[in-house]
Amino acid sequence: MEKNNAFILRFVMMKLLLAFAVSANAGVYGFLLEKDPACHIWWVQSTCKIMRDTPVPERRGKIVIQSARNESEGFQLILSPQTDIGNINITVTDFNKKDGTKILAGNVIIRNVEYVHVTKPSGKLHVAGWYPDPLPLYEKAISAGAGINAPVLFTVKVPKNAAPGAYSAIINLKSASWEASVPVELLVWDFSLPDVPNMRSAFGLYSGLVKQYHNLEGKDELKEVIDKYYRCFRDYRISPQQFFDLYPIREKVTGIWWNGGTYDPDTVFAGKYSYQVTDSRMNGNVAGTCADLIKIKPGNPYLLKWEAKALKNKQQYVVTVKSYTADRKPITWHLQGMIYQGSTRWHMDSLFLDPVNPLVLDDLVLSRPIPKEAEYVSVQLYPVFPDENGQEKGTVWFDNLRFSDLKTGENLLPHGDFEQDINALDVQLDFSDFDFAAHKYLDEFGFSGFRVKIAQLRQGPFIGREAGWFSGFINGTDEYKKLITLYLKQFQDHLEANGWLGKEYLYWVDEPKQKDYNFVRQGMKTINEAAPKLTRFITENNPGPEIMDVTDIGCPVLAKFDPVKSKDWIAKGRQMWSYLMTWPKEPHLNLFIDADAINLRMWSWMSYRYHLSGILVWNSNAWNAEGCSPPGVLQNIWEDPMTYMDGHGTPAGSAAEYGNGDGMFFYPPNHDPNNDKTKYMTGPVPSLRLEILREGLDDYDYLIMLENCVKNARNDQLNLAKKAKPLLNFGAEVFVNEQNYTKDPEVLMKCRQQMGNLLHEFNRVK
Repeated sequence: MEKNNAFILRFVMMKLLLAFAVSANAGVYGFLLEKDPACHIWWVQSTCKIMRDTPVPERRGKIVIQSARNESEGFQLILSPQTDIGNINITVTDFNKKDGTKILAGNVIIRNVEYVHVTKPSGKLHVAGWYPDPLPLYEKAISAGAGINAPVLFTVKVPKNAAPGAYSAIINLKSASWEASVPVELLVWDFSLPDVPNMRSAFGLYSGLVKQYHNLEGKDELKEVIDKYYRCFRDYRISPQQFFDLYPIREKVTGIWWNGGTYDPDTVFAGKYSYQVTDSRMNGNVAGTCADLIKIKPGNPYLLKWEAKALKNKQQYVVTVKSYTADRKPITWHLQGMIYQGSTRWHMDSLFLDPVNPLVLDDLVLSRPIPKEAEYVSVQLYPVFPDENGQEKGTVWFDNLRFSDLKTGENLLPHGDFEQDINALDVQLDFSDFDFAAHKYLDEFGFSGFRVKIAQLRQGPFIGREAGWFSGFINGTDEYKKLITLYLKQFQDHLEANGWLGKEYLYWVDEPKQKDYNFVRQGMKTINEAAPKLTRFITENNPGPEIMDVTDIGCPVLAKFDPVKSKDWIAKGRQMWSYLMTWPKEPHLNLFIDADAINLRMWSWMSYRYHLSGILVWNSNAWNAEGCSPPGVLQNIWEDPMTYMDGHGTPAGSAAEYGNGDGMFFYPPNHDPNNDKTKYMTGPVPSLRLEILREGLDDYDYLIMLENCVKNARNDQLNLAKKAKPLLNFGAEVFVNEQNYTKDPEVLMKCRQQMGNLLHEFNRVK
């Protein structure tokens, strides 16, 4: 009992100390610790950006931090040297309680706070300069130059089993010419943060850029490094959008006789379907091909004939026949084929495969007869001439295609009429790779969700209709409905059987414009009819009639969020998230390097007030945009932190500027990607913005846990509930809207401290 009273007295004294420190000199961030002729030492909380020339504060206050169990709480120690100091070694002792209980120093992560040079401000109200953002691990002695601030970030990971109470540790700083010791006090509250945060999240990660910037070879090396990125995601309590892009669900579709084109019900010569082959690629060539090889008898004459219709008159298209050996290996340099002149009217064309005479033009042999060793052939239907660069585009429809053995009269291609037996169609999904990743990243790492892209819901290579496309069949056909239902139902049932149902979100279309709304509604209806338990998701940043009513999770850009409509949607059981991106910039809440430090922490407070349960950012490693840099040149994000993107109407050699750090919360360990070809088998370098974001996610947990305490308060806890309600109903002192909010991190820290104290007391009232 005496020990408990002593703890409470100590707890109250530390509360008063921190409350006084926060309220004194409002607007002045940081506290002076030591001021000697060689170096001034001071500290601030994590939610601050200390510029190289930020003045040393006059107010004094020792380092006092507070934390729940299972929480990472940080602070910045700033060295402001008056003279150059080299090779400063930094160590920290264990955190000790008076009763001998310890939190080992191994739970403390030390990171250097480095700077990037913003030469192109993100927006009109942003300012160029050197900004703190990269947080590489402290791994060797640092140097600090006179007149330039050198912040160091300390993060204490409080174990889940840590005993509550007051702890203290010492930070030791030592160089050949200077040394100092700084005490740190840590108060551990008697409650724990959940392993999985209450705020769901979705951050993109481009594995291809990881491979490029780390100089990796092969999928195994990429998997090893991506796993280290995902560990960093877990440490910062965020979830990647797609953890399984290296562990895909493999699908096998059977019963379809042609690949590469679309069964078209709208443009037919005879029967139900023709076969539309469209080449719309920027490079490479597209062809329709029969799914299986055709068995032949070498030496026999063959005739291939068909009906064709082109999108444009005089469009050149090509039909070829390729030969294979008995073991189905292609025979090189023996391709038969011709160039044909297309018409916008149906007409018949043919290809005669002479068993003896080669095809000769101007004394050049263009193709020889089918070789004697061939036992199989295949047919390829090219809508344009397949040149080396593959830049030509076009569409041709084919119908009534016959491949006849002229000796026997037999048609060896019975499916050349492009009529499909729906009963033959089947889809089988192989989850073995996906399950390996799901067990690790959902069950072990505790990621709160994952994005599902359904390629078959998007537009396929089909002219004349916006529709989903599955193995050649478009949405609206019976064949498509069968295939997509088989696929989605298997996926739904597999997730449910493994306890993962509800963690998925089918984010298959991004920011649709109003002209796309009917297409989106059709896709959402398709999902719901095929697998009604799957979670549908959509992002929205366009004005006009909203599309959120056909989703399970609506995710508007924060600036477009409508609290009134959102309240109605949530009341009907729908979740609402929000996202930040390149637009809009100041004075709106944003995610840029050259913006207020509080922004990403404030995002969680706004989310709580608006009953938003998730956050999304399109990417976390947007280090390079192909097409913006010269071919073969990678952007060095350490030297230019601006995120660029082509394809926005800019001329060749220029790019749209998204903003500094937009879609980029991690830095690659490679500081010179165009010259340093070292293989980096390490994880990423996180950012200060990510550290601040985690503080906000923890705040959100405090708010949710305190709300639950109030809802479930017993009679002996009603006084605590009364104190908690004003904290949960914070007002304009925190924010008015996403353009008008406090820039003072100490406002949030004071609220967090009060919430922590109440949660501590709720937990101790037995």
